[in-house]
Amino acid sequence: MKKCVLLALMVYLSGGLKSQIVTFTGQGNLPIPPGAPGQTIGVTQSLSNVTGVGIIGNCVTIENVTIDLQHTFVGDIGILLIGPGGQVLELSTGNGGGGDNYTNTVFSDNAGDFITTSTPPFTGNFRPEGRVTNLNNPYSNAPPLGTFTFANTYNGTNADGNWTLYINDYVALDIGTLLSWSITFNLNGVPPVANAGQDVSICSGATANLTASGGGTYAWSNGATTAITSVTPSITTTYTVTVTTPGCGSDTDEVVVNVAPKPTVTLNIGNENICVGACPTLTAVFTGTPPFSLTVAVIVSGNTLILSTQSFNSLTGSFSICIPGNVPPGPVLIQTTSLSDAFCVCN
Repeated sequence: MKKCVLLALMVYLSGGLKSQIVTFTGQGNLPIPPGAPGQTIGVTQSLSNVTGVGIIGNCVTIENVTIDLQHTFVGDIGILLIGPGGQVLELSTGNGGGGDNYTNTVFSDNAGDFITTSTPPFTGNFRPEGRVTNLNNPYSNAPPLGTFTFANTYNGTNADGNWTLYINDYVALDIGTLLSWSITFNLNGVPPVANAGQDVSICSGATANLTASGGGTYAWSNGATTAITSVTPSITTTYTVTVTTPGCGSDTDEVVVNVAPKPTVTLNIGNENICVGACPTLTAVFTGTPPFSLTVAVIVSGNTLILSTQSFNSLTGSFSICIPGNVPPGPVLIQTTSLSDAFCVCN
């Protein structure tokens, strides 16, 4: 028995992370240096634990680092940021002379002016000094301002983990307090959402083109690595596609391809002796999914006299065919020439 294939694609879409700003706060109210007021030289370190951000790059950027600290001689301190992987970025070292405090000081790659152009209490938005990427004092002024940025220091690293604000008070006498600080990330890209396209139905031997969208690269469970792949399953099969956008993550979608048998029909006639001019009643018994469309040919002595198409909304049905009265007696052949159901066409 011939078979027909029904392909029904069921797509399950995963939700994607929407663009958003997330801020993580570090430890505050810490003395500078840690043993102040008795200690006037030393390093204060404050941790901020970051979770759920992931790899910094195309879809994740550092929006800013904001600090508030009091110190009576800010030219005596260096402020640096250490990432979870140990990468160091100089925010500001030895700036401000005998002035006091960093008050609502925001460091960002997108700011217009470097921190070196301002004066205490450095209120506003500034680009990091960005000359050194180590903790060694004295801090070099040889590289140009902005040689190192948030982007070129941390891109490709995992943001999740402990970030450290490192404050080095390297000259005696003056002291201070780290009131608060925070690091803000911009999840400015939408991770990919895999979509395998619309449902399709085909019959046995035909080919279905599955089309995915939503990312930069594609990996199908059948080994295809393009957005479009062709499949001809013989049994019900689940296909998966993984869509990946570099730096933004991946998403996976499932497509279920259901295989149904090709419809069949059996024709029954009550009286096999059909006279010229008679209108015999035929009963059709189907397998498949209604509605059915059936075309039969009446052939007398090798000549096709009638092509009759009938429609049925159930698995059984009856219809009549009238044999012309002007043909010579002879063998009459009633033959199915085409059959279709709700999903398949069989010729």
